[in-house]
Amino acid sequence: MSKLLAHALALCLVVPVAMLAGCGGGAAKTLEPGQKLKVMAASPHLASLAMAIAGNLADVEMLPPADKPTHDYSPTVDDRRRLDAAHLLLVNGLDLETYDAAALAKSARLTLVDCSKGLSEAFLLKSDHAEPAGKADDHGHGHEHAHGEYNPHVWLCVEGAIAQARAIEAAMSAIDKPNAAGYRTALAELETRLLALRDRYKPEFERLKRREFVSNHDAFPYLAREYGLKQVGVIQRTPGTNPTLAERRKLEKQLRKGGAAAIFLEPGYDDAASKAIAEASGLKLATLDPFDSGKPGPRALEDVLERNLKTVLATLGE
Repeated sequence: MSKLLAHALALCLVVPVAMLAGCGGGAAKTLEPGQKLKVMAASPHLASLAMAIAGNLADVEMLPPADKPTHDYSPTVDDRRRLDAAHLLLVNGLDLETYDAAALAKSARLTLVDCSKGLSEAFLLKSDHAEPAGKADDHGHGHEHAHGEYNPHVWLCVEGAIAQARAIEAAMSAIDKPNAAGYRTALAELETRLLALRDRYKPEFERLKRREFVSNHDAFPYLAREYGLKQVGVIQRTPGTNPTLAERRKLEKQLRKGGAAAIFLEPGYDDAASKAIAEASGLKLATLDPFDSGKPGPRALEDVLERNLKTVLATLGE
């Protein structure tokens, strides 16, 4: 066994062999002899992990359209028809999906897989900006996409991505036993690549003199923890909801005291407040990708993780 693979197996994550909920009006669909496994994923990062594990042994599709962020998506009638042909529905869990995935899986007689279910409480980070969904802000806007108890963006660090990949492999192998060995081999290769990516960049992060940053939205605390960074502020409590005047003044006061070196934006969201705060505070601006929308692919999540690391280093480095 390689050193990297041994390291992967020793990660401090509690991942049960199966985290499957059979749902349906009756039993969930099984794989018929000669039938190809079909996997439906609720986000691009889950679809990408599933594609890396499936290879040509199973078909993987993404449930929402590529241009629709996961937390803004609601299934359509056409999506319900697509689900009828699938066997597994992969969800992130941790309140990322805003629709009732269990009911959706039940109506289509799918096996529902919560890919975060096996993450230990020691790994999960509390959501510093959790609010009940639907709570009105000072301007009367509902917070429909507020975080739950834990921050859901676990896939933006290597440990979280590996844990979710293991959950996916376990679900695919349980329903498609003839191809289980192939799924396990692909998972091992994926883990090795992800760990190599982390180990390649960690020494560069250790050399950084400035590690503090502000995020437009609270998507990157797992990345920060994995690479020894410190997120000192969040501008939008929920996507698209700008800070109140009092919150903005408090953050600007903190930043004037040297509390951060940069503000990281996210594509597709209103960044006017972030840009104004950066200008007032003299901070660098750069964009990180949470990969909550976009086109999935077998290496797509790995590519996003590496681009984010390069961006952080280029922005915080001297």
